[in-house]
Amino acid sequence: MRSFIATMVYELHPDTPPEARKLLRAHLVGRRWQDRHEGAAMPSTAVWIRRSAEDHETTDDLHAACARDLGDAVAAVARAGRSIQVVRAWIQVSGAGTYGLVTVPRPAEG
Repeated sequence: MRSFIATMVYELHPDTPPEARKLLRAHLVGRRWQDRHEGAAMPSTAVWIRRSAEDHETTDDLHAACARDLGDAVAAVARAGRSIQVVRAWIQVSGAGTYGLVTVPRPAEG
């Protein structure tokens, strides 16, 4: 089996209530998506996952599986009676290279 890292960033409609946002994140984490990296919190609408692929599977197959995870999580939030709408989402599946959070220096005050 081959291993890939997928990252997903999503944007929810501004009218999405905070409890629906939190529930979506919980459903994604329940599907093995990570909202932390090495103990540090990911940005509020970003998650990542390590996915394995069979020899016959391509990154397109993994991309589709990630999209299904998001769709299933959104549907679960809606079934719980919460109003939720994904405006757009970005999924990146990579098989090599580095990944992780970055520290952006704060501008000097002056």
